[in-house]
Amino acid sequence: MLEYPSADYLELDDYKPPTGSKWHFIETSENNNIRLAYWKVEQCRGTVLIQQGHNEFIEKYYETIEELIDLKFSVISFDWRGQGMSDKILEDKNKQHISDFKFHDDDLNFIVENILIRYFPKPYIAIGHSMGGCILLSNIKKYDHIFSKMILSAPMLGFKFEFLLNFLLKLSLIFLKDDDFFLGSKPNYGKETLFDDNELTSDRDRYNRTLKLVRKKPEIRLWGVTTLWAKAVIKRLKLIRKTNWSKIETDILFINCLDDKIVSQKSIVESSKLFKNSMLIQFKECKHEIFMEKNKARQLLWREITYFLDDII
Repeated sequence: MLEYPSADYLELDDYKPPTGSKWHFIETSENNNIRLAYWKVEQCRGTVLIQQGHNEFIEKYYETIEELIDLKFSVISFDWRGQGMSDKILEDKNKQHISDFKFHDDDLNFIVENILIRYFPKPYIAIGHSMGGCILLSNIKKYDHIFSKMILSAPMLGFKFEFLLNFLLKLSLIFLKDDDFFLGSKPNYGKETLFDDNELTSDRDRYNRTLKLVRKKPEIRLWGVTTLWAKAVIKRLKLIRKTNWSKIETDILFINCLDDKIVSQKSIVESSKLFKNSMLIQFKECKHEIFMEKNKARQLLWREITYFLDDII
């Protein structure tokens, strides 16, 4: 359907993309290519755009995409510029680097206007995890008339130890170059994080599944973030916090994971109160990535999502 160059993807013997996947490289602007995949369902109930978090890639979401297809939704997902198999920004492709989140805004806008609206049926639903949720929410005024519903999974609206982040950023800006690893980023230099040390999920099988994908193409995963990336994050958080959201009509589901050690649960709760059509669901015994969590948590998650989408499905 889309006339763009084809793109590669990863799979495992026991973990493959849902049937009917199409993979492309999309040139968004200034010769920048992002990798996009889509699944078009006949007689579907609408289209879901999945926006990943920091250092994620499309393949992590095969299971979630399959579940959305089972609910009769078409699905689009893409790798943010600078991660996954999309174009990297630095010559050192191991660093997560961006000067301003406007680059992500522009890429998202290109996909919405040139892919989603042109080729996929309404209603449109957006799912944003972590950084993806942050980017999605900060653009919601632009998309209030486009997306009927948004689901924000552990959105990056603040950090657990943000005071420390701000302090380290000030030091980094003084002593480090813009493209040096940020002082607080704990770069792993390509080494795997053991399951017992991970802060993302309590599900060992799903965590190991992601590691197996990365082993097939190590460059799909970044080592850490740069000083300038951290500066761009703080700038975006300040923008979100000073914006008036009272006129937003979109229905929003905020998902808060109470064992999350990365983003601030308090920021998510406070943000959910600023929107007139919002719901807040809080999950116990869940780390940062609820879509990668244990079956019990995921079953509760899908019960809540199905309720949230009740007027569509």
